[in-house]
Amino acid sequence: MKKLFFAALFFFLTFTVLYAQDESAKTNDEQQPAAAPVNWKTSGILTWAYNQTAVSDNWKGKEGFSRMWQVKLLLSAERDSLKSNWLTTFKEEYGESDTKNTSEISLDYLEFNTVYTYKIYKLLQPYASFYVQSQNNEFMDPVTYIESAGLNFTVFSNNINTLKVRAGGAVKQIDDSVNGNQRSGGAEAVVNYDLLFHKDAKFVSEARLYETFENGEDFRWENKLFLKTGPWFTTEFGYKVYFENARIASHNWPDDIESLIYVALGFSFNIFKN
Repeated sequence: MKKLFFAALFFFLTFTVLYAQDESAKTNDEQQPAAAPVNWKTSGILTWAYNQTAVSDNWKGKEGFSRMWQVKLLLSAERDSLKSNWLTTFKEEYGESDTKNTSEISLDYLEFNTVYTYKIYKLLQPYASFYVQSQNNEFMDPVTYIESAGLNFTVFSNNINTLKVRAGGAVKQIDDSVNGNQRSGGAEAVVNYDLLFHKDAKFVSEARLYETFENGEDFRWENKLFLKTGPWFTTEFGYKVYFENARIASHNWPDDIESLIYVALGFSFNIFKN
């Protein structure tokens, strides 16, 4: 049942992207100057990275055979008009690392997020969102759902950088075959910052804080720097900070914050051309 539910979410995202492209084409063909323009932005980035090290048997150091690979997929569709904004994203990350004697999963992450914002005034933009987080290994077990509603604020937005903040009440549900189902009410705050300081260089940052009334804080902060090194290659620098009560039962804020730093150089391309 869970697999069918997540498949439906993925189908919904794909349909949204295709529908966005179709509506954008219709708008251009009809050419109705009297109607307010509706802009669609679709994106699909697939990135693959691979690193390998091998040494001879008489190598004097402690190094040995090692191999690491990872695949990342990011799909997004955004419909922006004078009255509303609808942004839907799907993110999948998976990677493995192998040494001479062991093999383990080094990266495993699935995320679906859709946010609808209604623009009343500049400082009064109510929103509703639906968020799903899971993994490929042990698919949809555990899985986290967050439904939230509140106010969205665009602090500033121009051709170079954009800063958006949204905050509101939320309901969180974690389905886990080991620990059972956990439900909690709380408040959520999300900060998004994009900086395009060169046509081939972009910085993206997202901070997500969920405060539960019973279990304390969950915090996730992701920073990514993309450098386009050729028509088919991209270098990605990333820094992530995690604090999730569901990951480790004895978590204690802020002593048990987890962090990850990575560099990925690999083949990438944009699935959609717009």
